[in-house]
Amino acid sequence: MNKQQYLLIKLAEEASEVAQIALKTAQFGLHETYPGQPKSNIDRVLAEVTDFLAVLEMLDCQLELRFEADRGELEEKKTKVEKYLAISRELGEVHD
Repeated sequence: MNKQQYLLIKLAEEASEVAQIALKTAQFGLHETYPGQPKSNIDRVLAEVTDFLAVLEMLDCQLELRFEADRGELEEKKTKVEKYLAISRELGEVHD
């Protein structure tokens, strides 16, 4: 395994950790603190996102990609998420 492969594995691992804590936060709430844990769920979400971004930055440096999130693509994704949120609301699956 080379460093690039290692970083890709770490990126996937961190993405999985973001997914796991996001799902737990949806289930138990933003401010719930797991017994024995000093941080709330939202604090843990932000920490895992930071870990993901750190590995992404390392991969970016390794591959010399000069990654910069495209503002237009970000806005397109937000629009798509809002579109499907509206459908979920119409179906009664999401309540404000």
